Amino acid sequence: MAVSDILIAIPARYGSSRLPGKILKDLNGKPVIQHVYEACKRTGLGDVVIATESPLVVEAVAKFGATAVLTSESCQSGTDRIFEAAQNRPEKFIINVQGDEPFISTETVSAVAELLRSDPSCDISTAVFATLDDAKIDNPNCVKAVIAKDGRALYFSRSRVPYKRELTEENKKAPYWQHCGIYGYRREALERFVQLPPSPLEQLERLEQLRALEDGMTIKCVETHPTGPAIDTAADLEAAEKYSKEHQ
Repeated sequence: MAVSDILIAIPARYGSSRLPGKILKDLNGKPVIQHVYEACKRTGLGDVVIATESPLVVEAVAKFGATAVLTSESCQSGTDRIFEAAQNRPEKFIINVQGDEPFISTETVSAVAELLRSDPSCDISTAVFATLDDAKIDNPNCVKAVIAKDGRALYFSRSRVPYKRELTEENKKAPYWQHCGIYGYRREALERFVQLPPSPLEQLERLEQLRALEDGMTIKCVETHPTGPAIDTAADLEAAEKYSKEHQ
């Protein structure tokens, strides 16, 4: 069997501030992280590793057959964690799938990987979906993307962007693009990114991807479909339980 050029890495920090141990919380009979892992495995793209700072996670994921890499507690972000996990590995492309996204679709992971692999101009790939839901558009936890006609990300913001100066009937129908928390990196782009200091816009918006844009890196977006909630709080876990039962 040929060795794949793609590694899927799942950052899985146990010490989450808002919901400690969230990735090991039960969701429909499985830990949250197991749902993510199984979706990634179904892509058949390549090896899937879980990157964590906690021996508890290493032990827990071994029970469902996953491979975990114990990374440094000093990692400042999931990106730093997957970079550390990808060291001494041969893959050219690293796909970062968040460990708290139990409803991530196999199709989205595959599309992000294919965009990166097929477009040499793309340093980083990611996913977005169209929405006209005002509750999401005005929610700062739902990040909006502004995208050029060739798929390049021009900006990401927690604010409502672009601003619709005139609310004509046509403008009302123009969707906003909500960003999904998945990234594909060329290895050299990931190495470049983690060596950069936090950028001014990144610090203002608290959005890590702005560091890449400010340094002139190219992020391209693929359109996908909305799925169930990510797990960040106890309320999110309740919402995920409800969503899971409704979509079985």
